[in-house]
Amino acid sequence: MQSLLRSAWLLAAATTALSLHAQESSITIGTSLPLSGAQAEAGKEGLAIMQAQIDALNKQGGLSGRQLTLKVLDDGYEPQRAASNARQLTQEGAVALLNCWGTASCAAMQPEVQQGQTPLVGVIAGAGNMRQQPGRHAYPLRATTQAEITAMLQQMQTLGLQRVVIVYQNDGFGKDGLQIAMTAFTAKGLKPITTLAVEPSGANTPDLAKQLAAQSDLQGVIVLAGTPATIGLITMARQAHITAPFYNLAAQANRAVVQGLGPYTRGIAFTTLVPSPWKGAVPAVKDYQQLVSHSGMPPASYLGLEVFLNTRTLLDGLRKASPATSRAALTTALDAMGEIRYGAMSLRFAAPRTGSSYVGLTMIDSGGQFRE
Repeated sequence: MQSLLRSAWLLAAATTALSLHAQESSITIGTSLPLSGAQAEAGKEGLAIMQAQIDALNKQGGLSGRQLTLKVLDDGYEPQRAASNARQLTQEGAVALLNCWGTASCAAMQPEVQQGQTPLVGVIAGAGNMRQQPGRHAYPLRATTQAEITAMLQQMQTLGLQRVVIVYQNDGFGKDGLQIAMTAFTAKGLKPITTLAVEPSGANTPDLAKQLAAQSDLQGVIVLAGTPATIGLITMARQAHITAPFYNLAAQANRAVVQGLGPYTRGIAFTTLVPSPWKGAVPAVKDYQQLVSHSGMPPASYLGLEVFLNTRTLLDGLRKASPATSRAALTTALDAMGEIRYGAMSLRFAAPRTGSSYVGLTMIDSGGQFRE
């Protein structure tokens, strides 16, 4: 009996030792994503991309023989939950955080990132405190909302479109966007005809369509709103026979908007913040296409490619820091990466960290596909 007990004890001790060794030998990356709530579909798409990249690296032997672990927490697209998740992931030893999601959530996470001195790579937001004052440890890749709106105005000027209305979502996101848009207009010596507030649900879009129809010689509409409001506004406007072009932020260049608009997809432009995910001339884009070609992966999209590039950048930083895996070593490695180029998209992680300046424009073709 004593012999059996001793054997059982030795087996348990060995199992515990192996478990602790596995934990110590792995490198943890943390991420807070909206896996429930209004942005759940987008969050799940992002998670699939991140996990597939990390799995691929682990199959190649990891980093200096150490495997990577992606620790995932759901924030429901709620800023306070995102901040709490960032604190928990930092306290539990994540060497880095990956892809904060949304203007409000990214802003809420910012103090936790700074307090924990934890590198955050990938800021899926173009405005808010995280973009205005990213701080020492945030590494955004995408261009700012101001750069997006400036690109819209540049094209409008090229086409001779001057009588423009701004429609902004009636919440913090939309009001921030409106302020940024007004700054961009002023910088170009322009002024919108008027500004209109749309409810996030799109409930007041029939009334807004009437107000747009009442504008004489309307030449363009800039929409700073989420998916439901965008779909509702454009649908109501087209049904009211408003033919002016609509310009939208990159966040709305997605399948849900195309499907929601149905027959009303003509004359609608979207900014883009990454190269086209459907053209493989850029090596990183070709790698992304190969990744999503595997069974069970989400189809190619602008968002998916952005997540892919953010994740690749973090993994490149970890490779550069290896064999060291501390937050400080990763921060030093990211700072020293020099120019990061993905086709026309290029940036440097030098202060102030403003991300890439690249903004493209895309439209929906007759087949429901995005074309640049």
